[in-house]
Amino acid sequence: MDQSFLQDALPAGHPARVCFGCGADNPQGLRIKSCMDNGTAVCRFRPEPHHTAFPGVLNGGIIATLLDCHGVWTAVGHVNATQPGPEEAEPSTMFVTRRMTVDYLKPTPVDEELVLKGWVVKEGTKSMTVKVELMARDTVTAQAEVTAVRAG
Repeated sequence: MDQSFLQDALPAGHPARVCFGCGADNPQGLRIKSCMDNGTAVCRFRPEPHHTAFPGVLNGGIIATLLDCHGVWTAVGHVNATQPGPEEAEPSTMFVTRRMTVDYLKPTPVDEELVLKGWVVKEGTKSMTVKVELMARDTVTAQAEVTAVRAG
């Protein structure tokens, strides 16, 4: 697995660095970090106690944000892998979410490390459809389909 995080390629001052879900410059954000592993984007996330919906269970809005941001970064990682540039280069194409559907399958625990996995299921000229799964202890607790469109 490539341990370079996709989000770390954004230069200082890039607008995406303040995103609540994935922005490194948002002190109250989730600051997720995604990396590529053979065409699959992977993210490990440890919820904080204030992400609780009710005792022991992760808030659904936090879940949606994790799935959303990781889905967008899956699209970015896919493009970077298929259009390689310099190793530490800024992503050549950024994406934003056009549509997302979320299925909450089981309660997601708030007191353990979670894993997100995302992969592209359909690629168009201006958009991609990405499938994302959120797992706790190898059990899928939520999943999403994200339509990500090229920004700019």
